[in-house]
Amino acid sequence: EGMTDRYEAPSGKIMNDLDYSPLAMGALTLGVSVKDMAAAYATFPNNGVYREARTYTKVYDSDGRLIIDNEQDSRKILSDKTVNYMNYCLYNAANHGTGGAAIFQGQTIAGKTGTTSSNRDRWFCGYTSYYTAAVWVGYDQPEQINVGTNPASQMWRKVMMPIHKGLSNNALFNGNVFRTVAVCLDSGKIATPACHQDVRGINRVVNVNVYPGDEPEG
Repeated sequence: EGMTDRYEAPSGKIMNDLDYSPLAMGALTLGVSVKDMAAAYATFPNNGVYREARTYTKVYDSDGRLIIDNEQDSRKILSDKTVNYMNYCLYNAANHGTGGAAIFQGQTIAGKTGTTSSNRDRWFCGYTSYYTAAVWVGYDQPEQINVGTNPASQMWRKVMMPIHKGLSNNALFNGNVFRTVAVCLDSGKIATPACHQDVRGINRVVNVNVYPGDEPEG
């Protein structure tokens, strides 16, 4: 049985805040907010520094005196190497995977789509070197969203494209640090001559980019 954090609602009813057991299936009891997703993805273009999401920074009174200073919690949680890998992978996911509807000219874009069972939730979380945004499309009472192109990707593009007008294009990752190796799709190891001679007559070898020293074993 999963561990559960509990809290007492205004009605006095004890509510489950988070049930950990669904995590093994890639799910959350109460879901995750777009604010949480945007904060998480912003870590990648921010050199691995996580910044707590906030809706305001400071509050002043009518005399200009500072009343509230909403300081932001920030901390380094990812290595530069991990960040470079993630930016490279998410760039490819957006530009050569399922996130094509989010791409617009003039910016390097990285991100990932998401779809739950029966197309009831559609996501796109993505970023440039300037801004990060997360979009969720769905209904309060879940219904299937059967459209050809992910609507979350389209909305992301429509919002992000205007705010990048006139901004320079900056790279998100350094591809020069990688070396290319041939990997067997079945074993996940360095491809051998046998991988190139699959009896099914299909190609079971793919080239992947990794840091020197991160190559899979032979």
